[in-house]
Amino acid sequence: MKIAIMGAGLSGLACALTLEKYGYQADIFERRAMVGDRFVIAEAMFSMFHTPYDDAVKYLSETYDIHLKPTSNLQKVFIYSKNETSFIDGHLGFTNMRGKHSEAYEKQLAAQLKGKIRFNENVSYEDISKEYTHVVMATGDALDTEKFQPYDVAFKASFKGAVIEGEFNQTEAHTFFNYDFAPKGMAYLLPHSDKKASLVLVYPQYPENELLDKEQLWEKCFEECCVKLDQDFKIIHDYSIKDYRIGKTEFPRIGNTFFVGNCWGAITPVFGFGQFESMLTGIYAAQDIAGVGNYEKLVGPLSQSYHDSLSLRRTMEKLDNKKLDLITKSINNKVVESLITTNKINLFKIISRIIHPFSRHA
Repeated sequence: MKIAIMGAGLSGLACALTLEKYGYQADIFERRAMVGDRFVIAEAMFSMFHTPYDDAVKYLSETYDIHLKPTSNLQKVFIYSKNETSFIDGHLGFTNMRGKHSEAYEKQLAAQLKGKIRFNENVSYEDISKEYTHVVMATGDALDTEKFQPYDVAFKASFKGAVIEGEFNQTEAHTFFNYDFAPKGMAYLLPHSDKKASLVLVYPQYPENELLDKEQLWEKCFEECCVKLDQDFKIIHDYSIKDYRIGKTEFPRIGNTFFVGNCWGAITPVFGFGQFESMLTGIYAAQDIAGVGNYEKLVGPLSQSYHDSLSLRRTMEKLDNKKLDLITKSINNKVVESLITTNKINLFKIISRIIHPFSRHA
């Protein structure tokens, strides 16, 4: 058995690490010059989206022997709508770094590998499939999946982000739901340290949004962030992404080709996070290759979670700023807050099943 992994992101590296634990060595092909070779950004793994796992870092460590060191734990998340502010607190998850940062999760995973990664290898699937018995598609690009099978695109997203300088509490995150500058989307601020943070604006590229000026939306978002946090932030550097596909593949596996991470559809549509899900798909693919699991069955719950998340997003898209204000205000209720933060029930799953009882396509 000869295994190739195309891509050295979270899912590809998690797959390679798991294969090594079962005694298999995979050849990893990465088109970039290094692991995490892109802009620096902070991301988060929120426990409320991973029920029944209240601690994703602990779960990966104890269950799969994959060890991650987050940047910080999250104790409070502020929610801002146009006219209301609320927050939830508790053990809410973790923040971590991605990209070129020295402590990025990709670099942490790569450091645990025994094997080597082949960098600057822009190989084609056609060439790889001739030499290898098993291929894991982990490039992070839905366009690579679309060459082989249907990939249901829920929407294409537009991102505008920046690393900003100011005064931050590393245990606090800030989220903004204001359709004046984030039409049917959101913005969020996640600290890197007590002096730097990532501010990201993301919204779907629906036809009505395509006519909007992205830079003007960003300026409103940045100004709102300064006002809400009562600081004069300084932009260190920024970036912009367009046409980022959020969706899911139809088949997790075709023959001996496995689709993992974003090539499978690990990003949750409602808020756009998916690190934990990406790593799980890589782990599950490795277990199937090693003969200790069935990939299609293992990703079944993740697939249902994707559809639940999409149902929530479709509902949120029907709201306006007044309704977002009502939801934000309701979170100040202790009962609502406890329902969101408890790991005994998955409130988001319950709501989505009420909205849409059956699995759905994008």
